[in-house]
This record gives sequence, C-alpha cells and structure tokens, in this order.
Amino acid sequence: MAKRMPTRARDEKLENLIMNHSMIFMGMFEEAFSAIAEHMTEALSEGAGALADVLARGAKSGDGGVEKELKNEITPAVRAEIGNLFSGIREEMSSQWPKEAAAFKRYISSPTFDKGIEIVERYDFGRPKLTEKLSDEVLASYVFLLQSGDKEMGKMFKELAEWQAALPKPPWAS
Repeated sequence: MAKRMPTRARDEKLENLIMNHSMIFMGMFEEAFSAIAEHMTEALSEGAGALADVLARGAKSGDGGVEKELKNEITPAVRAEIGNLFSGIREEMSSQWPKEAAAFKRYISSPTFDKGIEIVERYDFGRPKLTEKLSDEVLASYVFLLQSGDKEMGKMFKELAEWQAALPKPPWAS
C-alpha cells in the first residue's frame, strides 16, 4: 500500500492543485490572455527574446527563479493586466469555494484525490508545480504554455481533467 503524505501537506497540495488548475483552465477562455500573449509575441519579435526563454524553459521548480525572471521581463502594464484578470478569476473561485474549511477537508478525505498530486508530480515544466501556491505570473506562464500547444502540458491537463471527472461532486457546488 502506498504511504500517504502528512494530512496538512496533502490538504494544502490538493487545495493549491484544485485552485490553480481551475484558474488556469478559466484563464484559457479569457480572450484577454490571448491578447496579452499576442502582444508579448509581438514584443518578442522586436527583440525581447529573454521573455521567450523564460516562458519556454522556466526555472527549476521551487527556486523562485521563474517568478523573478518573469517579473523582470514582463512589463508593469502587462503584469497589472495579468493581475487584474486573475483577480476576477479569484473572486469567482472564492464565491464557489466552501466557507467552512472542514467541508473541504471532508471532501478531499478520499484517497482518490491523491492521484491528482501524483499526476502533477510526474511532470516538470521548469516552473513551480500546480500543487504549490502560485503567483499570477506563474499561472499566466501555464496559460501561455497551454495556449502555445505544448504537448506535455496538454497531456497533463488531459490526465487532470479525467481525474477530476471521476471525483465526487463537491457538496457546496449544488
């Protein structure tokens, strides 16, 4: 039998995973992200190749490098636009999130939730993992990577979608 991680760490990873996955998924349907990506692509073609390198290769997970590089390479205006978009998504997510922490804890108590963590930990995109608390810039880099058609990212998101489809419906989502 597989050994389970300590409850608090597991609960935090699952909360981060569910929130981050949902935010990235919702970000995929925001036309503004496509416009930002297009604007950034234009800037790249005019010589801002450093940002392309950051988005393409990332930095080692957990070292803070990708966040620092993204903050250095993304203009304050674009950073503000990304922040505004994710602020709206966070508000929507918060309105759908359980108000009682114990309700979420009961919901994720089944071992079937561990598969989501296992899926995420099998992949390395040179960014902090979806099981971590992510900055807006890192979330945006995941959106941009998905929008670019990255096959490995697509594969992971397909696996996560199948995992989520097999989960029970949250009691607060009635």
